[in-house]
Amino acid sequence: MMPTIEISQKDFVRLQSLATPCVDTPATVISRLLDAIDTGGEKPRSASNNPSAIGNSYYGRDLPPLRHTKFLSGIFDGQKPEKSQWNSLVEVALTKAFSKTNDPKKVHAWSGANVYSGKKIDQGYAHVPEHEFSYQRVSAEDAAKILVRLAEFLKVDLEIQFEWRDKEDAFKPLERGRIVVSSLV
Repeated sequence: MMPTIEISQKDFVRLQSLATPCVDTPATVISRLLDAIDTGGEKPRSASNNPSAIGNSYYGRDLPPLRHTKFLSGIFDGQKPEKSQWNSLVEVALTKAFSKTNDPKKVHAWSGANVYSGKKIDQGYAHVPEHEFSYQRVSAEDAAKILVRLAEFLKVDLEIQFEWRDKEDAFKPLERGRIVVSSLV
Protein backbone atom coordinates (compact mmCIF):
# COMPACT_ATOMS: atom_id res chain seq x y z
CA MET A 1 0.00 0.00 0.00
CA MET A 2 1.33 3.44 -0.99
CA PRO A 3 1.46 6.14 1.71
CA THR A 4 -0.64 9.26 1.21
CA ILE A 5 0.72 12.72 1.96
CA GLU A 6 -0.98 16.10 2.26
CA ILE A 7 0.68 19.34 1.19
CA SER A 8 -0.35 22.98 1.26
CA GLN A 9 -1.87 24.68 -1.79
CA LYS A 10 1.25 26.80 -2.06
CA ASP A 11 3.52 23.74 -2.20
CA PHE A 12 1.18 21.94 -4.61
CA VAL A 13 1.36 24.90 -7.01
CA ARG A 14 5.15 24.87 -6.63
CA LEU A 15 5.13 21.19 -7.65
CA GLN A 16 2.92 22.05 -10.63
CA SER A 17 5.46 24.65 -11.76
CA LEU A 18 8.07 21.88 -11.97
CA ALA A 19 5.83 19.46 -13.85
CA THR A 20 5.66 18.77 -17.54
CA PRO A 21 1.95 19.01 -18.45
CA CYS A 22 0.27 15.74 -19.48
CA VAL A 23 3.38 13.79 -18.47
CA ASP A 24 4.19 14.30 -14.79
CA THR A 25 2.31 13.41 -11.66
CA PRO A 26 3.12 14.81 -8.21
CA ALA A 27 4.99 11.56 -7.51
CA THR A 28 7.24 11.88 -10.61
CA VAL A 29 8.10 15.49 -9.74
CA ILE A 30 8.95 14.55 -6.16
CA SER A 31 11.09 11.66 -7.45
CA ARG A 32 13.04 14.02 -9.74
CA LEU A 33 13.56 16.45 -6.85
CA LEU A 34 14.85 13.66 -4.62
CA ASP A 35 17.11 12.37 -7.42
CA ALA A 36 18.55 15.86 -7.85
CA ILE A 37 19.25 16.13 -4.12
CA ASP A 38 20.87 12.67 -4.08
CA THR A 39 23.19 13.56 -6.95
CA GLY A 40 23.92 17.07 -5.70
CA GLY A 41 22.45 18.51 -8.86
CA GLU A 42 20.29 21.52 -9.39
CA LYS A 43 16.57 21.04 -8.88
CA PRO A 44 14.82 20.13 -12.13
CA ARG A 45 12.44 22.48 -13.88
CA SER A 46 9.79 21.88 -16.46
CA ALA A 47 10.91 22.81 -19.95
CA SER A 48 7.70 24.80 -20.36
CA ASN A 49 8.29 26.88 -17.27
CA ASN A 50 10.98 29.45 -16.56
CA PRO A 51 10.48 30.66 -12.96
CA SER A 52 13.25 33.24 -13.24
CA ALA A 53 11.14 34.99 -15.85
CA ILE A 54 8.04 34.74 -13.67
CA GLY A 55 9.40 36.19 -10.44
CA ASN A 56 7.43 35.86 -7.22
CA SER A 57 4.28 33.77 -7.03
CA TYR A 58 1.28 34.84 -4.98
CA TYR A 59 -1.33 32.31 -3.95
CA GLY A 60 -5.05 32.89 -3.51
CA ARG A 61 -5.91 36.07 -1.65
CA ASP A 62 -2.26 36.72 -0.71
CA LEU A 63 -1.95 39.53 -3.28
CA PRO A 64 0.80 42.14 -3.56
CA PRO A 65 0.11 45.79 -4.38
CA LEU A 66 -0.69 45.77 -8.10
CA ARG A 67 -0.67 49.49 -8.85
CA HIS A 68 1.28 50.21 -12.05
CA THR A 69 1.27 46.65 -13.37
CA LYS A 70 1.15 45.41 -16.92
CA PHE A 71 -0.94 42.28 -17.54
CA LEU A 72 1.21 39.79 -19.47
CA SER A 73 -1.01 36.72 -19.67
CA GLY A 74 -3.76 34.95 -17.84
CA ILE A 75 -5.97 31.92 -17.89
CA PHE A 76 -9.24 31.37 -16.03
CA ASP A 77 -10.63 27.83 -15.99
CA GLY A 78 -8.66 26.98 -19.15
CA GLN A 79 -9.75 30.07 -21.07
CA LYS A 80 -7.53 32.95 -22.14
CA PRO A 81 -8.85 36.46 -22.77
CA GLU A 82 -8.97 37.87 -26.29
CA LYS A 83 -6.79 40.83 -25.24
CA SER A 84 -3.88 40.87 -22.79
CA GLN A 85 -5.58 43.14 -20.27
CA TRP A 86 -6.73 42.78 -16.68
CA ASN A 87 -10.34 43.63 -17.57
CA SER A 88 -10.40 41.16 -20.45
CA LEU A 89 -9.66 38.31 -18.02
CA VAL A 90 -12.30 39.72 -15.66
CA GLU A 91 -14.76 39.46 -18.57
CA VAL A 92 -13.81 35.80 -19.08
CA ALA A 93 -14.37 35.07 -15.37
CA LEU A 94 -17.67 36.96 -15.20
CA THR A 95 -18.90 35.15 -18.31
CA LYS A 96 -18.15 31.87 -16.53
CA ALA A 97 -20.08 33.09 -13.47
CA PHE A 98 -23.04 34.18 -15.60
CA SER A 99 -23.07 30.72 -17.17
CA LYS A 100 -23.90 29.41 -13.67
CA THR A 101 -26.61 32.00 -12.95
CA ASN A 102 -28.22 34.91 -14.75
CA ASP A 103 -28.65 36.74 -11.45
CA PRO A 104 -26.33 39.78 -11.31
CA LYS A 105 -26.84 39.99 -7.52
CA LYS A 106 -25.38 36.50 -7.11
CA VAL A 107 -22.47 37.25 -9.45
CA HIS A 108 -21.78 40.46 -7.50
CA ALA A 109 -21.88 38.52 -4.21
CA TRP A 110 -19.48 35.88 -5.56
CA SER A 111 -17.03 38.33 -7.14
CA GLY A 112 -17.44 41.83 -5.73
CA ALA A 113 -17.71 43.10 -9.33
CA ASN A 114 -20.28 45.68 -10.35
CA VAL A 115 -22.42 43.85 -12.90
CA TYR A 116 -25.64 44.65 -14.70
CA SER A 117 -28.01 42.38 -16.58
CA GLY A 118 -28.35 43.85 -20.07
CA LYS A 119 -26.60 46.72 -21.81
CA LYS A 120 -24.95 49.51 -19.85
CA ILE A 121 -22.09 51.50 -21.37
CA ASP A 122 -21.80 54.61 -19.18
CA GLN A 123 -19.86 55.01 -15.89
CA GLY A 124 -17.04 52.76 -17.08
CA TYR A 125 -19.25 49.77 -17.92
CA ALA A 126 -18.47 47.42 -20.79
CA HIS A 127 -21.23 45.43 -22.47
CA VAL A 128 -20.81 41.73 -23.28
CA PRO A 129 -23.48 41.25 -25.97
CA GLU A 130 -22.99 37.49 -26.40
CA HIS A 131 -24.10 36.97 -22.80
CA GLU A 132 -26.27 40.08 -22.31
CA PHE A 133 -24.54 41.52 -19.26
CA SER A 134 -22.34 44.51 -18.53
CA TYR A 135 -19.57 44.95 -15.98
CA GLN A 136 -17.73 47.95 -14.65
CA ARG A 137 -14.06 48.04 -15.62
CA VAL A 138 -11.66 48.14 -12.67
CA SER A 139 -8.04 48.72 -11.68
CA ALA A 140 -5.47 45.92 -11.69
CA GLU A 141 -5.80 45.52 -7.91
CA ASP A 142 -9.58 45.21 -8.06
CA ALA A 143 -9.38 42.93 -11.11
CA ALA A 144 -7.07 40.54 -9.25
CA LYS A 145 -9.40 40.45 -6.23
CA ILE A 146 -12.44 39.75 -8.44
CA LEU A 147 -10.58 37.01 -10.32
CA VAL A 148 -9.32 35.29 -7.17
CA ARG A 149 -12.76 35.41 -5.51
CA LEU A 150 -14.45 33.92 -8.58
CA ALA A 151 -11.80 31.22 -9.04
CA GLU A 152 -12.16 30.20 -5.39
CA PHE A 153 -15.97 30.31 -5.47
CA LEU A 154 -16.30 28.44 -8.77
CA LYS A 155 -13.45 26.08 -7.81
CA VAL A 156 -11.48 26.63 -11.02
CA ASP A 157 -7.82 27.24 -11.84
CA LEU A 158 -6.49 30.76 -12.29
CA GLU A 159 -3.04 31.91 -13.31
CA ILE A 160 -2.02 35.48 -14.09
CA GLN A 161 1.42 36.73 -15.07
CA PHE A 162 2.18 40.42 -14.78
CA GLU A 163 5.00 42.92 -14.53
CA TRP A 164 5.33 46.06 -12.46
CA ARG A 165 6.02 49.10 -14.60
CA ASP A 166 9.12 51.25 -14.15
CA LYS A 167 7.37 53.75 -11.89
CA GLU A 168 8.60 55.20 -8.62
CA ASP A 169 5.53 54.13 -6.64
CA ALA A 170 5.25 50.64 -8.18
CA PHE A 171 5.71 47.85 -5.61
CA LYS A 172 8.63 46.14 -7.42
CA PRO A 173 9.51 48.16 -10.56
CA LEU A 174 10.38 46.00 -13.60
CA GLU A 175 9.88 42.72 -11.69
CA ARG A 176 7.45 40.05 -12.76
CA GLY A 177 4.95 38.17 -10.67
CA ARG A 178 2.37 35.43 -10.89
CA ILE A 179 -1.00 34.99 -9.16
CA VAL A 180 -2.21 31.41 -8.77
CA VAL A 181 -5.40 29.73 -7.57
CA SER A 182 -5.61 25.95 -7.88
CA SER A 183 -8.91 24.09 -8.06
CA LEU A 184 -7.25 20.94 -6.72
CA VAL A 185 -7.04 22.20 -3.17
